[in-house]
Amino acid sequence: MIKNVCMIVQAAYPQDVRVRKEVQALLSRGHTVSVIALQHSNYPKQEVVDGVKVYRIGFPKKRSGIFRYMFEYASFFLLSFFKLNILDLRENFDVIHVNTLPDFLVFTTLVQKFKGRKIVLDLHEIMPEFFISKFGTSPGHPIIRLLLFLEKISLKFADEVITVNEPIKRIFQNRAIPGKPVTIIMNTISTSMLKESVKQPHSGFNCVYHGTLTNIYSLDIAIQSFAKVCTKYPDMYFHIFGGGESLPQLKQLTADLNMQKFVIFHSHIQHEHMLDALSVMDLAILATRKDIFLNLSFSNKLAEYVFLKIPVISSDLDTTKVYFNDDHILFFEAGNVNDLSNKIEFAYANRAYLLKMAASAYEHFKDFNWDVMAKRYIEVIERD
Repeated sequence: MIKNVCMIVQAAYPQDVRVRKEVQALLSRGHTVSVIALQHSNYPKQEVVDGVKVYRIGFPKKRSGIFRYMFEYASFFLLSFFKLNILDLRENFDVIHVNTLPDFLVFTTLVQKFKGRKIVLDLHEIMPEFFISKFGTSPGHPIIRLLLFLEKISLKFADEVITVNEPIKRIFQNRAIPGKPVTIIMNTISTSMLKESVKQPHSGFNCVYHGTLTNIYSLDIAIQSFAKVCTKYPDMYFHIFGGGESLPQLKQLTADLNMQKFVIFHSHIQHEHMLDALSVMDLAILATRKDIFLNLSFSNKLAEYVFLKIPVISSDLDTTKVYFNDDHILFFEAGNVNDLSNKIEFAYANRAYLLKMAASAYEHFKDFNWDVMAKRYIEVIERD
């Protein structure tokens, strides 16, 4: 039976990759989709994108302190509530799929819940831990206690709960919704969309990071570690793709280390062109900081590198270790420059071994590709 689905997300659309992939999965099954998303200066308030009706509301993100976050959450909540109910009078939605953060955005569907419509809550992140990490808030702070309460009632309110990895699922089931099913839909990529062979002949040894440049990804640690090895092996290069708040500091650090020739900054490029750029990369470096929130994260970039069979060095996050072991990835102690530099040097000296590790990681993880995840998602939406 064809469903009429409304997606709500406090992020830009179609830039939000996870939401875009879920929308495409719905369209492939013949369902109709509308999206209520965050206003963006480069896009109109209303348009049709690839057959999807997109409605943009609220204020563009301009976050700094905790109260600005709460203001943006509250204002988007109110505007979403009214927009959803206005649209629902005309569209008569069957399913409302709410994407977090924030968790309490699910209560924009109060009227639809009363009408017996299906409510899906898709938890991209875990909100109390996010605030502890972002603002240095103590676990016992009143705001964190409030967020834990909102998490519990939000998860209980939803008819279906989705999240992004096994450790976060366990936390939700242990502290908020004991016994209630949670479906894991990881934000991976589709192996059927990748080229048969992406490796291209090249000279030198190319390391890579691509994505947003913020302090949580510890590119400063990666650059310092790379610099210690690069002095021994001058045919090594570290390619960094993307932009973000940390870019000026990272460029200054590179200059201070006299590494401008070897650490190369590239601007953000489109995904299809990024795949071409990755075809000449020998090693991916993911130096993500480790804390109460990030320790529960699973990098989308890691999935891309694995599916492209690029060897990976990763910080020792617990969630990453749930899905991979030392036969698949080189792990280093998060924040430890010497340990990371040793692992980079090992990768340089043992390229054939690293390629075997990458092949093993691919075989181990191939059943988690987006083609599999999309089927799980469709099952959630279509079941009664």
